[in-house]
Amino acid sequence: MSTEYDRDDTSRSLEDRLREVEDRLAILQIEGAYSSTYDGGRGRDWAALFTEDGIYQGRRLDGMAEQNFVQGREALASFCDSNRIRCIHYLSVPELSIAGTEATGRVNFTFRGFGVDGYGRVNVTEAEGYYDVAYRRTAEGWRIRRRFTVYFERGQRTAFGYEPSYAPFETENPVPEDAAGGFQDRR
Repeated sequence: MSTEYDRDDTSRSLEDRLREVEDRLAILQIEGAYSSTYDGGRGRDWAALFTEDGIYQGRRLDGMAEQNFVQGREALASFCDSNRIRCIHYLSVPELSIAGTEATGRVNFTFRGFGVDGYGRVNVTEAEGYYDVAYRRTAEGWRIRRRFTVYFERGQRTAFGYEPSYAPFETENPVPEDAAGGFQDRR
């Protein structure tokens, strides 16, 4: 198996090789800040990781709900700030390809989010997948130009907890109005 790191870098100048290392480190810093700013609910800081016209979106598959499409720093900041759940992203080290002022990467992730519903029950969202990311070097440094979320698995569950209660035993067995013939299938 051959990778770009298998090549003989002595044909490139030390300056070019150093620039590539600096670029890679800057992009890694962006990825590190991605999780801490979004998970911390710091919308302005999270949006600043994107270019002015940056995009965050998800891939929609048949049978899935409509996925997010958010463009521009103001919209990105609002998207982050309006998140109703507290979450944590676990990101892998990205595989990067850099060509001048443009770069692409793939970042595998696991996500866990926690929210509380109107009854005080905890809702847990879990997801696994990857981000395909396009980066651009700007006057501000490297920024995310477009981040595309691809889910392998995504689910939500509610923890009802133990609530002691008594069954509603009455003297007669009630029949629900919508149970035709005493049968009600709610699968």
